[in-house]
Amino acid sequence: MKFKHFFLVIMAMGVFNSCGGDEDEDLTPPNVTSADINGTVSLYDEGVTEIDNSNMTVKVEGTSKSATTDAAGNFTLSGVTFGTYTLIYEKAGYGTFKKYNVDHRNGNTIISQTTSLGEVSTTQVTALEAVADGNDIVLSITTDPAGSLGNKRYVRYFLSTDPDVSNENNSYYSGVLLSENNPLNLRLTAGVLSDAGFASGQTVYAKVYGDSFWSNEYEDPDLGRRVFPNINMNAADAVSFVAP
Repeated sequence: MKFKHFFLVIMAMGVFNSCGGDEDEDLTPPNVTSADINGTVSLYDEGVTEIDNSNMTVKVEGTSKSATTDAAGNFTLSGVTFGTYTLIYEKAGYGTFKKYNVDHRNGNTIISQTTSLGEVSTTQVTALEAVADGNDIVLSITTDPAGSLGNKRYVRYFLSTDPDVSNENNSYYSGVLLSENNPLNLRLTAGVLSDAGFASGQTVYAKVYGDSFWSNEYEDPDLGRRVFPNINMNAADAVSFVAP
């Protein structure tokens, strides 16, 4: 009987110690504070031809996190602490692109929309004229290489009442415009100029640059303006005209 009693005591002590060990061990998983950011890019030449999607660097601004795209254009930024970030996309021959306000919380973030980016334009605007034609203004834009049906080129114009109009200093900018003629004669009607914010009789200055179909443009809240990374800065001087 004494042996049996001793055995039961030992067993009880074992159970007690086992329960005590479970209480001391924290089985609750640690709070997750980071996860991956995944996305995809499609890379193009300065026109609409898709080319090698690999080796574009994507960085998380303000951190050491970066990744490079694979042949399919996919990238994974691993172990990024939760927060709101700006992603920076860079590759030789491409204008830098920034994606602001990427909200990264509560698990892996998948950027669902593919980011389409193009190469910097090789189109130079070598001559620019502005001629009044009735109630219209015709901008005559000569480029090198010349635009043609077999060699599509792309341009963009900027307008301002400031003689120093540029891609950084303007009150109006156009979309990317296709040029298949050289020179490209672009007609600005009184209505177009009025919608752009210019009153009849105002002196308006115009500057035109070569651009790419995928212009990599983005709104920069720090600069307070739109950025056009792919324009070709080799461009003819600005011209002026009086708004009809």
